[in-house]
Parts: sequence; C-alpha cells; structure tokens
Amino acid sequence: MTGTAATARRVVLAAFAFQLVWFTGFFPPHNNPNELSRFEAVVAFVESGTFSIDETVRRFGDQMDKSVWNGRTYSNKAPGLIFAAVPVYRLLRVFFPEPREGWSLVFVLTRFFTMSLICFLALARFARRLEAQSSATAAAIGCAVAFGTPFLFYSRTLFSHAWTASLLFLAWDVIVTSEETPRRRSAFLFAAGLLAGWAAISEYPAALVAVVLAARVVAGARGRRTSGAAFFGAGAVPALALLAAYDAVCFGSPWRLSSACEAFPAYAALARRPLLGFGPPTLAGLFGTLFSPRRGLFVFSPFLLWSIGGWLSWWRSGRDRRDCIFTLAIALAVWLPITGYVNWDGGWSLGMRYLLPGVFFAAMAIPRALETPLSRGLFLAAAAYSIALHTFASLSYAHYPNAIGWPVAAVSAWLLARGAVAPNLGLWLGLSPWLSLLPAVVLVATAYAVAARLFPRTRPAVGMACALGVGAFVAVLFLPARVWPADSAWRQRMGEDLLGTPQGKPKDLSRYNSQSQ
Repeated sequence: MTGTAATARRVVLAAFAFQLVWFTGFFPPHNNPNELSRFEAVVAFVESGTFSIDETVRRFGDQMDKSVWNGRTYSNKAPGLIFAAVPVYRLLRVFFPEPREGWSLVFVLTRFFTMSLICFLALARFARRLEAQSSATAAAIGCAVAFGTPFLFYSRTLFSHAWTASLLFLAWDVIVTSEETPRRRSAFLFAAGLLAGWAAISEYPAALVAVVLAARVVAGARGRRTSGAAFFGAGAVPALALLAAYDAVCFGSPWRLSSACEAFPAYAALARRPLLGFGPPTLAGLFGTLFSPRRGLFVFSPFLLWSIGGWLSWWRSGRDRRDCIFTLAIALAVWLPITGYVNWDGGWSLGMRYLLPGVFFAAMAIPRALETPLSRGLFLAAAAYSIALHTFASLSYAHYPNAIGWPVAAVSAWLLARGAVAPNLGLWLGLSPWLSLLPAVVLVATAYAVAARLFPRTRPAVGMACALGVGAFVAVLFLPARVWPADSAWRQRMGEDLLGTPQGKPKDLSRYNSQSQ
C-alpha cells in the first residue's frame, strides 16, 4: 500500500464521518416508524424496566411497527439493535434529560454512538481489505460503496440494514484475521461468532449469512475444523440466548418472534402466511430487486455490475477460490430470499435496503473486474453516477413511497428545488438551506476525485469518465416521473413541513402523521 492510497482512504473516511455528524438523521415532524419503534423500546426499558412500549407510544406518537401480546404493545423489530442501543442511551441519560419528542438530541446521539460508529468501523476495515488486493482501485471502490449505495443514508438512521451489513462484514474480517494471527485464533473466532449472531438477531434473514460464515470458518480451519466451529458457535450463543429470553418475556415463548404478533393489519396478514411471507424466488422479485426504476439495485448502484465480472475473473484466476465462493455465496444468501418475499421492494425506502447486508461482499470482487482501461473507465463513470444519485437523494427526504416510478426525480428534485433539505448542523448555525448542504457535497466530490486519480490508465480518461457519470445522472432527472395523486398530496405536505421547520423543530405537532411511512 502506497502513502497516496492511504491518504485517499483517509479522505473517503473523513467525508463519510462528516456526513454522519452533519446530518441529524431525522425529519420532524415525520418520525419514521422503523426508527421510532426501536427508540420507544429503548426508552421504555431504560426508564421503566420493560420492553412494552404502551407508555412511550403515548409520549412519542403512535406508529405502525408494533406487535401485541397479552394486551401489551411491543416493537415488532428484531431486537439486536435495540439491545445495543440500550446501554448507549442509558449512558447518555446521565448527561441529558429524558426526551420529550422522538427527534430529541439524545436520540441523535444514541444513533451516532450505536449505528454510525459501527458502520464507520466496518467501512474502514473494508477499505483496508480492498487495499490488500489493489491499492490503486481500493479508495474509489470504497468511495462507491460508501456514497453510491444506501449505506450512508442508513448509517444515519436507526434502521437495521446498514448495522447488519457492518456486523456481517466485521465478522468476516475477524475470521480472516484469525487465520493471519493464529495465536489468538480462538478469541477471534469467538468474536466473529458474536458479531454474526448479533447480526442474526438484528435482521432475521442474516441468519443465512451467519451459516455461510460458519462454513467459511470450517473451510479455513486447516485441520482444526471442530475447534474453530466450536468457538464460532460459542460466540453466537450470547446473542441467541438474549433473543430467546426477550421473546419468552415479551411474547410468551422463546420460539415466538415479534413478527408473528404484528398489530398492523397488513403486517398481521403477512405474518399469517407460510414462512412469514417468504417463498421461492418470483419473476417480479428477481427482476424488481435488480432493475426496477423504483428500487432496482443496478438502477441505483450500477457500479455493482462489476461484481459479476469480478467473480468470474476471480474464479478463472485460480487464486484464492475459497473466498470467491464464499463472498458469492453470501451475496446470494442475501439476495435470493428477498426475491421470494411478498414485500420485496422494502416499503418506503431509498433503493433496495434489504440487499445492503451483502454490499461489502459483492464489492470485494470488483477489483478483479478492472483489468482493462475500458473496464476501469466505465466503472468510474458508473460509480460517479451512483454517488451523484445517492448524494442527491440523501440531501432531502429519502424514505420514498414504493409506488413512485423514479423517486429521485419525483421526490428529491421536487423538494430540493423548493429548499426543503435534510435537517443538518448548518441550519442550526443559521445557513440557508442550500448553503447548508454545500460542505457535504464538496467533501463527497473531493473524496471521489482524490480516489479516482489513483486509477491506472482508463478509457475514457478519469475526468471524462466522471463527467459522463454525473451527466448521466443529471439526464435521468428529466425522465418522466410517475406520481400518483395521493403521493403528490403527501409530497406537497412534506415540502411544507420541511420548509416550515428548518431547524428540525416542528411548529405544529397536530400535523404529525405516524403512518405516513
């Protein structure tokens, strides 16, 4: 690794960290039920010693992400992220008063010291792993993953997807580290099992990836397969025991998940379906998860197409095929179950948030697809497009309704044109809405420029490739954007609310609609 590559990595990480701090992650008065459900559970446990959210729902607002058992209300979320946030919130309460609204500063800090720090650590370790393959391309690929996927946006929230992606990759990283430092192998494998287990109780489909990671432990054991698997399995036990205890206390049985006790009628109907709505892959799921203009992975992040060529080149090279197989297996373990899920599109979201847990593993194959000047030039263009799209989207409200055909144009462009921006520290400092976004945009552009300059010879040249990518994004903003009348009314109200509360303080709580998301 050259000093220049290390500098580029640090610039990318600094730009990522700045965004985590600069934006609050909330859009008052429209708290997202996904986050609010978790915050209400955290507050209930710390303040009242119970995970029942009946009281906190009355204080912070009703929302649809609830489960009911024996007349009491609970969060319907897998509890791993809630468990992690409890000690953070408890410590912060030493310095801050009990929150009065669901967007209080103590919640912003809880999100930062729980979610954002883990995501930053995972991105940093991912960048170092890439450098071991190719120091010239590592920073640009890391920049594309950080800013050209929904990873940054969900690192600024208390959704579980970026959290789960980070835990799973850190588990992989620790497994590989255990092979590099065999004297501490047992401790590393225990830690990897703990991380994988915690990911599984944070997002239940991640259990499939945890199984693949266990197989990776066995494959890399070199004659010590039993002991390696045992330490990994022992590491997963504490997380699984916590889940069993939580389910027994809240839902009457260690085998009954919160998702089996849904309160919202549509979710309850889904819970009554076999396997909670999961089934064999469908054509709609296979095509939609990858190519839908509403959510498609390759529509929002086309640079990930290079993963396919990367895996093929990796296999043909004959070098380290074991990790080629396992990174591909993890990506498939994330993607294929979602293609058979009834709600594969992820509801109100930015891109395919359900596929985030596999993004690091897919991107690990990309360096091997950058073997020619043309492949490198086209990759830089695709990455520039992806980064421009996600940066633009995250500058305003990005929990897109799932019926809108091209949400970046129909929602983000519409809101930003009216000055309705994501709440950030610049607004608190008195900057105008658009000016408050300038530091974030400049840092992302700088990070990608520094990273792209390290690329070997490309065709087209680096500057032209980046300009083509950004130009393609600007062009698609003018594509016809389908907006249903109900979504148009919602968009109008959202713009009015964001414009009316530039410091993130709602003027009229009666406008709060907890089911708008």
